Amino acid sequence: MVNELDEWERVAEMASKLTSELCGKGSSGAVQRRVPLWRHDGDPLLLGGIAVHEPSFVHADVGCKTWGAAILLARRIARQSIDISMFRRCVELGSGTGLLGLAAGCALRGVEGASVTMTDYLPVLIQAARKGAQSNGLLDNGVIVPMRMDWFEMAQQIAALSENQGQQTRDAISLPAANYLDAVDRDATAAGNEWEGRVEPTLGAEESQGAFDLVIAADVLYEIEHCYVVALLANHLLATTKSSVGGNSKSYITPRFILTTPLRSTHWREIAAFEAEMAATPTMRLASKDDTTRTDDLDSWISSICDKRSATVLANDQNLARAIDEDADDSLIYRTYIYERC
Repeated sequence: MVNELDEWERVAEMASKLTSELCGKGSSGAVQRRVPLWRHDGDPLLLGGIAVHEPSFVHADVGCKTWGAAILLARRIARQSIDISMFRRCVELGSGTGLLGLAAGCALRGVEGASVTMTDYLPVLIQAARKGAQSNGLLDNGVIVPMRMDWFEMAQQIAALSENQGQQTRDAISLPAANYLDAVDRDATAAGNEWEGRVEPTLGAEESQGAFDLVIAADVLYEIEHCYVVALLANHLLATTKSSVGGNSKSYITPRFILTTPLRSTHWREIAAFEAEMAATPTMRLASKDDTTRTDDLDSWISSICDKRSATVLANDQNLARAIDEDADDSLIYRTYIYERC
């Protein structure tokens, strides 16, 4: 009985925080915003910022908001403090509004053969990824490839595939008890939506096995079941061997899985479950793990470029000033994991 009460208190607190964060979005409907990102030297990754299409809360539930973890990891990729320039086949889990995948696409734009597959399971979010890719000039050139992927459908396919291949299978992963995704039903029945009736291409287990040399994700550990399935998906999607860079037989890249997640007081159990699941994956090793806030991360980067760019230039960057103000409202600590194939 005590455990049940503790669990209800945890769920109630989580629901309260989500409601507070999303109440503004719930009334605003779908919006387009631009998120500024900078290269390591202070130049913008994309003039005017990355165009992101945020659906309404009614249609996308928690996927309607560009969360802080995506902003932080997108910044680090843009300025190459996390360098992805050597990777060619990237996939994002749970793209949501799409900022992270779009930032990766911008970082890899112009790299021959590079692409970012952005995945989610709600049609409205796949459409948001497609709109974002179009707005940022990343769709028609094939840099961004939006696809549907339901994690739990994929987990079932992986289990069947492993069984057919004579491999040991993991115990079945159940659906989250608190399934937000009555949003799926709302999305399917909403009339007059531009995505209504569209059949999205689906990423399946067989063709995606070992198909990517980089897996990225942000803020995807908000249910205990997600911690198990995200680890399973990353291990399945990631290439099993090193690949040469640009055909250079002397230069190889090691496949990586990069994830940033907030350390919410309500979600320590999920963090522990994810870390344990990854530690139990023999073909992956933890290469690095660090904790920071958005404010500390941005301050550290600004300090590092002050010698290269005048304080006047930085002070007159209105996008930077706005980012500093927005970061001040986010007190969460974020943890970034980098796992490598071993």
